[in-house]
Amino acid sequence: MAKSFFIAGVKFRPRSDIDKAIKELKAGNYLELQPEPTNKFDPNAIKIGYNEETSDGVQTIFLGYVPKKFTADVSADLEIGADLECVVEEVNVSAPTYEMFKVVIRDKDEEDEEEEDE
Repeated sequence: MAKSFFIAGVKFRPRSDIDKAIKELKAGNYLELQPEPTNKFDPNAIKIGYNEETSDGVQTIFLGYVPKKFTADVSADLEIGADLECVVEEVNVSAPTYEMFKVVIRDKDEEDEEEEDE
């Protein structure tokens, strides 16, 4: 079930969050998936972010979303309790924001068989 894509909606995030992510994230880092069923544009929406240690504890930096063409499948897998992971494949600082963060979502026990979908 591997899905490889660029995180959607990055351009709508505060530039400070994008800059932090560029400095902190590297290929192989794990990201958080958070369903957002109250999203007015897509009830299957899934946020993507990462946890950052701060003096006050841990803060999640939200980067964007799973692209809409994948949300129904990923949301359904999460609902049935599939053990999914979201892994950074590439951080491209010089790319436009919609191509800065490439990730893959896959079953944790799945080998590196990835379906290239962009």
